[in-house]
Amino acid sequence: MDDRSALSARGARLRVLGLTAYPETVASARVRVLQFAPFLEDHGIDLVFSPSLRPDEYATLSQSVPAPRKAAVLARSALRAASRRSRSTALTLIHRLRLLTPLPGVDPPSRVDVYDLDDALFLGSAAEVNRRFQWAKRETQRSVAYIERARLVVAGNSFLADQARRYGGRVEVVPSCVDPAIQPVRSHGDVDVVTIGWIGSHTTAVYLQPLLPVLARLNGSGLRARLVVVGADTGVRADWLEHRPWSLPRQADDLASFDIGVMPLPETDWARGKCGYKVLQYFSAGVPAVASPVGVTPALISDQRGALAATDEAWYDALEQLIRDPAQRAGQGAAGRTLAEREYSYQRWAPELAGLLHSLA
Repeated sequence: MDDRSALSARGARLRVLGLTAYPETVASARVRVLQFAPFLEDHGIDLVFSPSLRPDEYATLSQSVPAPRKAAVLARSALRAASRRSRSTALTLIHRLRLLTPLPGVDPPSRVDVYDLDDALFLGSAAEVNRRFQWAKRETQRSVAYIERARLVVAGNSFLADQARRYGGRVEVVPSCVDPAIQPVRSHGDVDVVTIGWIGSHTTAVYLQPLLPVLARLNGSGLRARLVVVGADTGVRADWLEHRPWSLPRQADDLASFDIGVMPLPETDWARGKCGYKVLQYFSAGVPAVASPVGVTPALISDQRGALAATDEAWYDALEQLIRDPAQRAGQGAAGRTLAEREYSYQRWAPELAGLLHSLA
């Protein structure tokens, strides 16, 4: 009898309440909590996703709207969180933050079973639109409090894990995952215009700015390549630049429309804490990636799966080569897809995470 059959025979299921401020429209909460749930079921885990903010409320907080309107949203989310106290039989898993602003006894709580960390929150990360509210958010202090109080910290990469270990306690690495089984794969070949793609949010779109002159040069040299930006607006208008709104139903098709994926990052501690999720999304779609050599990206990308680029010239050369060579795009994209399936899929990591959660029961 295998482990799953033994669990079923004993009825030894574990209920885990996944608490977070962020709704399913936010990639981190969706990727690290919500989408893990069905893969954990076969391993005796019932993971319930319980965000304190609805998608429309989070959208309001991300916009430039009057402060009283944001305060009303935060108050509603606090009341919602306070009413969703964990049952005594459930483990609590808190992703990033329980609330966007502290509430004594609720956020941070006095006791945490599992704290999930996929960004360097201990550095503080308020978006530009909410920068003036950073003093109220107290993200740095609360993140450290979560780490100190957690029975288990689950970090998205080794950099975050090493930082978390400074505060003591048990820390394990579980990377952000993709599900290649539901992702269409790009069919590479000769095309009139090569599509270079980026997917993200308005908070990370700033990282694209240094890359825009490189794309302008490529098009000025006679190569036909467009940059498709999904989920954000760079504020730049050009005939080689397209902006698309993000939607979950269309995300898989958007990724499969790319010929090359890009992930530029600055050389900062905040960027080192990134988990390389964009690169994994590209790989899942069979798309080669060009990325900055920051954080986890050197471990993800090699000559077989794309290229690392630290300077404008390196970006230009890497993109030019892939634009000109569809066979290289196909080969590197296939190698990336293999890596995603073998090392970064939910199928690969669900047994590991389930084992960690059962060890706390």
